[in-house]
Amino acid sequence: MKQLLVSLILLMFSTILMAEEVDPFEEVNRVVYEFNETVDDNLLEPVSRAYKDHTPDFLQNRVSHFFGNLRDVSTLANQILQFKIEQGAITLGRVVVNSTIGLYGLFDVATDMSLTTENEDFGQTLAVWGVDNGPYIMLPLMGPSTLRDGAGLYVDLTSDANLVNEMDDVGSISASAMNIIDKRVELLPATDLLDQSDDPYIAMRSSYLQKRKFDIFDGNLPVEEDEF
Repeated sequence: MKQLLVSLILLMFSTILMAEEVDPFEEVNRVVYEFNETVDDNLLEPVSRAYKDHTPDFLQNRVSHFFGNLRDVSTLANQILQFKIEQGAITLGRVVVNSTIGLYGLFDVATDMSLTTENEDFGQTLAVWGVDNGPYIMLPLMGPSTLRDGAGLYVDLTSDANLVNEMDDVGSISASAMNIIDKRVELLPATDLLDQSDDPYIAMRSSYLQKRKFDIFDGNLPVEEDEF
């Protein structure tokens, strides 16, 4: 409840700050972007590439499937909040199957049974509730976002549905760190494309906003009418 209240307060500011300009804080965002790139270039990307190059594919798949199963729980929570009953039932089936037959999610048996789902987060839930994007912002260490999605990210990270947090108490290696590495490996192809662009900041902003719109509408983008 506390997380939801903080999110709603942030959304009030989102409404106040909403403007026609997509990136009114570009100057500050570029500074944060350069900071993030420095951290990524010197830490996250090298670690992720080393993990990808030197860890057997079988083990990488087990890690990806395990964390994917945990993330499905958060997706399920957001599907319920979005009243996506059918999709939520499928996701619940995925979690049950992969947590049992799939040995706590180490194997993605559900996909072989045609139980597939798309990731949902609280930023998408807020969009379904009618909340506008708000300004584009670059979050330190977290990357591209909007004010709405930033509020949603806070809720997702602190929610009881985020089971990765619960795993941090088990073992000597942080589950959150492994989750970040797993997701960073997934983004390596996109990194290579951004590095080839004339302005990686603009390329990242454009691709992020387009993908978020695609995710929010579940791929069924509305047809924009021509203005005469």
